[in-house]
Amino acid sequence: MSLISSYTVQRSDKVRTHVHPHAHIILPIQKTFYIQFLNRAYELTPAQIGFVPPGVPHDYSCKGLSLTLNIPAEMVKPVDLVLLTENCVVDIDEELELLVDLIKREIRSEKHSQESLRYLFYYLYDRLVERHQTPSLRYLHANYAGPVSIAELAAMEGYNTAYYTEWFKTRVGCTPSQYLQALRIEKAKEILATTHYRVLDVALQVGYTNGSSFIRAFKSVVGVTPREYRGQIGTDQA
Repeated sequence: MSLISSYTVQRSDKVRTHVHPHAHIILPIQKTFYIQFLNRAYELTPAQIGFVPPGVPHDYSCKGLSLTLNIPAEMVKPVDLVLLTENCVVDIDEELELLVDLIKREIRSEKHSQESLRYLFYYLYDRLVERHQTPSLRYLHANYAGPVSIAELAAMEGYNTAYYTEWFKTRVGCTPSQYLQALRIEKAKEILATTHYRVLDVALQVGYTNGSSFIRAFKSVVGVTPREYRGQIGTDQA
């Protein structure tokens, strides 16, 4: 199981550009935290949360005190990566304030629990994603297993289909159809990893009408077939 690690950054000069496979969640505690990546610079205060995507060169400096979480890349879903990157600084409201406080207390606890920290991170992760989902994105997440019409999605945002597709690509980094496929495959991976369902049953649950189209789509996204994926993660279902 992948582990979340953490460290405290105290007053420091600029740390040179570096890159690593994990993501960061940055929680400033005192004064400001400066970070730069993808040709953009950000200034975080203790009233904000920062996200740095995995595999992206970045540098930073800290004027006071900050807590940084190292998040394994596999804990950040590909379908959410562009959304989180484009909205990488989030103001802490009342709901997030309580959650951030729980995360800080868990890290400081002598009986530090990796399981509890993972649970708190995933809860925070869901809140961050939800805050930046538009009506059509929320619809896709709720109805990925059913038929989806681009015209209906466009209407939810008040756009025509041609403009909506371009708008979606700019906001999310891919077309609506590509996003839907990635979302279905992410859901399929969860089912494959946690159940004994047959591959065909998994296909039907995530919106594919036959096993062969599901297998082709799964392999195009993941690089292996559903059966091979199960073997890689240590399960032995048929």
